[in-house]
Amino acid sequence: MIDGDFAETENGRILAGMARKSRMIFFTGLPASGKSFFLRALISMAGAAGRRVHLMRWDAGLASFQTDEILARYPDVADGSHPIIRLAAGLWGRQAVARWLDRHPDHADLLVGEVPIVGNRFSELVKVLPDAVEPALASQKTAFLYPVPTEEMRAKLEALRRETFANPRHPDEAKDAPPATMELAWRLTCAKSIELGLVQPPEGETTPAYDAALYRRFFDHLLRHRNARALHVDMFYASSGSAHDIQGGVSEIFATPGEAQGAIAAIEAVMNAGAAAQAVENWYRM
Repeated sequence: MIDGDFAETENGRILAGMARKSRMIFFTGLPASGKSFFLRALISMAGAAGRRVHLMRWDAGLASFQTDEILARYPDVADGSHPIIRLAAGLWGRQAVARWLDRHPDHADLLVGEVPIVGNRFSELVKVLPDAVEPALASQKTAFLYPVPTEEMRAKLEALRRETFANPRHPDEAKDAPPATMELAWRLTCAKSIELGLVQPPEGETTPAYDAALYRRFFDHLLRHRNARALHVDMFYASSGSAHDIQGGVSEIFATPGEAQGAIAAIEAVMNAGAAAQAVENWYRM
């Protein structure tokens, strides 16, 4: 459970207000920034406020696309899932949000999501696209939250990620972004920030050390079309168990086999693997 003292912190008060008022809340940001903790805390608060929580997470959604049949056609690539699969999962994500809104019109229902964005992982949810779900995603009733740890806290969270990845306390911790992916996400953040002209390139070829201001500037840019808010993280919050422990009564959304195949077919109808790779490469161009 989440320690009661968390509710008295600034971030606790922010989450408590959103748990009561928001229709949809999505957590995004770098690996090892605290997303899982805040997602878990929000779910606990929403349950206490009488909301019926529905959960949509990238890793769980992606798993529906990782069948033997699909992977035989589209095997993993160096930096993760095949581009066709990533694009199909993103397409399904927007469709899943639209279906959820249609099936759950009551404010008592709350959709909570985990949207990594970096590397085209549900990045479709923050892009302005001409479909029926765009107004809801851009609404003030939908919040996109991303934790921004200080440099000191980031070092501690990275160390914790390495520890829990090597010795998982929960099955989902073994599925967390491994240290190499965590480091790649930061390199991409730096490289894409430079390409977009958000920061000046560093001297030399090395990737800069984690910089909270650079991170925030980049995600502010990615989320400029959404009701977005950064969560300043300068301390560990007390909790028991793994950050992945989700309380009972939460309904998680997965793609059905038909939905997964339909999303794959929809991507195949408009692009080949090469075009998909290029689209995924441009994930940060919103």
